[in-house]
Amino acid sequence: MPSKPASGPSGRPAVGVDLPLRRQEWDLLVRLPRSVLVAACAGDEDVDAVAGVAAIAAGQRSRALLVRGVVAAIFAEQLTDNDIEDSGPGVGAVLDDCGYAVRLLAERLGPDIALAYGEWLMDIAASVGRTAWEAGRIRLGGVEIQLAERRFVNGIGRELARALHR
Repeated sequence: MPSKPASGPSGRPAVGVDLPLRRQEWDLLVRLPRSVLVAACAGDEDVDAVAGVAAIAAGQRSRALLVRGVVAAIFAEQLTDNDIEDSGPGVGAVLDDCGYAVRLLAERLGPDIALAYGEWLMDIAASVGRTAWEAGRIRLGGVEIQLAERRFVNGIGRELARALHR
């Protein structure tokens, strides 16, 4: 006799995706977008981090199911302010994690998934520079992104290119 499928909180059958990832690898993929946001905002009190949160949420529209799953996991965590470290890992550590994550995804799930995830991380980092208040004006469209912000976004891009051998 077939077993009855487990049901989720909505009463609908729970749907799972079997990914070739270990728990700590999945946790890295879920933690990394927040780390990118924190690193992109680090040291700049004038940055509006809401733009970064919106960029994380925009992953729900990704062509990659994995990115949409990571977004769902992030927002399902129900973190409080006490759960998020203000200091977080340094920029260098975040860039290393970006490279590792993209290489991992390229090896296990293919370059298309890795590219979608890496580009999403770049969008998160870049979004912080697109909307920041400065002396009564707002910067839009990346026109006035500070040099340090550009370096960080470009650093993620370099890690993505290395991981995908481009």
